Amino acid sequence: MIEIKDFQKKYNNRLIVKVTDNIVFRDNAISFIMGPNGAGKTTLIKCIFGLESFEGTISVDSVDNPAGIPNGIAIWDDCPFYTNLSGKKNLLIFGENKKQKNEVLETAGKYLSSDVLNRRVKSYSYGQKKKLALALVDILEPKYLFMDEISNGLDYESVRSLKKHLRRLSEQMTIVLTGHQFAFYQDLYDDLFLIKKQVLQKHVKDNNDSLEDVYDEELLE
Repeated sequence: MIEIKDFQKKYNNRLIVKVTDNIVFRDNAISFIMGPNGAGKTTLIKCIFGLESFEGTISVDSVDNPAGIPNGIAIWDDCPFYTNLSGKKNLLIFGENKKQKNEVLETAGKYLSSDVLNRRVKSYSYGQKKKLALALVDILEPKYLFMDEISNGLDYESVRSLKKHLRRLSEQMTIVLTGHQFAFYQDLYDDLFLIKKQVLQKHVKDNNDSLEDVYDEELLE
């Protein structure tokens, strides 16, 4: 479980995002953070992973302000891989000591063809980089998974498969998602959080509300 208390993040005394009530990302659930561009979603994730300084407390498994998240992965819109190496080599490097080579390659093959895996990542399309990142998640099997705009660049078939896969992963992981393709997230999340006027807050879920309606009613000025 991740709990955020009395939190605020500022740049040069300018407030980016804060928490006034305690926020909890529940174990084995999918949390979706909604907010306009520039609301502080990515900054918040960086704070949780210890990549940015902040005021307040972020607790992971009851440990206050750990140096990052043990056994956690954040997948950004721009996936960080060694671009001069092949996709296969990247997965073998990042997956070292986690799975045997044959297991890594078997997992990778579920997402990308051998021809693509043998090419340098710098030649990959946007969607192929996303699929490589998803293969890495399966290889590392983290306890905490954060994904920013993960559905961008994926074709229809991949998006459908990803939704089913995330639901299965949530049985063993705590998953936090952000993004703007609301149709993708609509029937996927368990808990909804809004960043409204720089404040991260939990939204009471109503199954009759669409994410588009919530965004229009709560976040549009």
